[in-house]
Amino acid sequence: MMKRTVHALALMFLATPLALLGCGDSGEKNGTGGSGGGTGGTAGAITYDGGGGSGGAKLDVGGAPDLAPPPVDTAPGTPDVALPIDTTLIVDAAIPDVPIVPDVPITIDTVKIDVSVPIDIAVPIDTAPAVCTIVPAFTGGAVTANLTLTKACSPYTITDGISVNGNATLTIEAGATLRFDPDVGIWIGYNTAAKLVAVGTAASPITFTSSNTTPSAGDWDGITLWSGTMGGTQIAYANLDYCGSSSSCILGSGVKPARVSIDHVAINHVGAGYNGIEESAVDSNFTISNCTFSNIQIAPTQQYAISVQAPSFAGIDSTNTFNGGAMIELAGGLVSVSTDWKNPGTTIAVTSSLGLGGTTTPILTIAAGSIFKFASDIDFWVGYSDAGNLKVNGTLAAPVVFTSLNTSPAPGDWGGITLWGAGRATITYATISYGGSSYGDIAVENNSNVLDIENSTLSYSGGYAIGIACGSLATLTSTGNTFTANTSGTVGPGPDQTAVACQ
Repeated sequence: MMKRTVHALALMFLATPLALLGCGDSGEKNGTGGSGGGTGGTAGAITYDGGGGSGGAKLDVGGAPDLAPPPVDTAPGTPDVALPIDTTLIVDAAIPDVPIVPDVPITIDTVKIDVSVPIDIAVPIDTAPAVCTIVPAFTGGAVTANLTLTKACSPYTITDGISVNGNATLTIEAGATLRFDPDVGIWIGYNTAAKLVAVGTAASPITFTSSNTTPSAGDWDGITLWSGTMGGTQIAYANLDYCGSSSSCILGSGVKPARVSIDHVAINHVGAGYNGIEESAVDSNFTISNCTFSNIQIAPTQQYAISVQAPSFAGIDSTNTFNGGAMIELAGGLVSVSTDWKNPGTTIAVTSSLGLGGTTTPILTIAAGSIFKFASDIDFWVGYSDAGNLKVNGTLAAPVVFTSLNTSPAPGDWGGITLWGAGRATITYATISYGGSSYGDIAVENNSNVLDIENSTLSYSGGYAIGIACGSLATLTSTGNTFTANTSGTVGPGPDQTAVACQ
């Protein structure tokens, strides 16, 4: 575009002197020239005629000028000097025209879809019935190789006890039902290692129940996990009904720590004299969560939803449900590693003396709202044989309770909390009552003991609210506490040992 503009300006420049020379009408093709006018010239392919007048000269623009241009008066008194006119043609470089591309019409595929043939876009569903491949039907007995009891072969009628050994794994599929004859159950790892994996789903739980037409509590035995039980053993999303003929519905006997997970299991109609879940050895360690316990016998003999010893208590989560007054049994034992005890959501019956101690000074933390009821003459020893640190973390709204298990409690029913060895205790918002069969609701025995008790209530002790051995140099801090109806007396408001009763 720029080149064409320059070319046009050059033509205008060349046309201007023609008009001056011809003094004619440059707008006419052949105007009458004036004096000195000229006839036309040619610029490229275009011819201009000036219509020469008298004396006119012809200028060929396309070539060299025929005549020199008229002189220009450059100064008064000096001769005119002719200025040369540059008649070099400016060649306009050819700019190729870009062809206009005509609109290309959009081609519409007019091929018709044959709608008479339906298009199946649905994911095919396998509606073929599951086929049972266990032939003959499984009815129990020894299992020494991996075995899966499928839903397809369900229900199973178990007439002979299932005993899994030889490093075998018994797997039970979701939705399967096992119906047990009287006094028949499952044993895992009695002689050698074995594993049980019975994992259902919320929509398709596994069912363990009685084979009797009219079932009743304690019809069949239950599931017993012996010392050979391997890691990875789990029972989840399962229902155990009418179990407990000769043992608890799920019994751990010598199972090693952290080996068994029990989750979303419903235990119902437990036989008289047995528990829902029981760990009978101090080194057992079940993880029990989201379980429901119903129809556990509480009279005339008290039975328990869960029975564990102290090392295993930490495995009981706060997500379980206890119906009909079902309790947990804490069957004594020694806590020798630091651990937290959650509030399980039901009463904890302490049926044998507890100990907290070890060379590493284990810390036992008890959650707010926990309720411990102690059987007759049962003690809770802190710092037993070595050192231990008890932390009771109650709150104003949810104090921790330590009291008697007796239906009609009386002062001195249980031993109380005793600091022994190098035991220490920090107790906040606790209610301690009916202890003191030994010294008091809390007894402080040794010089190295440290007791810090705040915002708590101590009452109905068979001895002192806080008893301390004569001559002891133990450290005592008592702040904001309430003392009521203690048989032998109370303690003073501050840490002054002289205000504390001497044993």
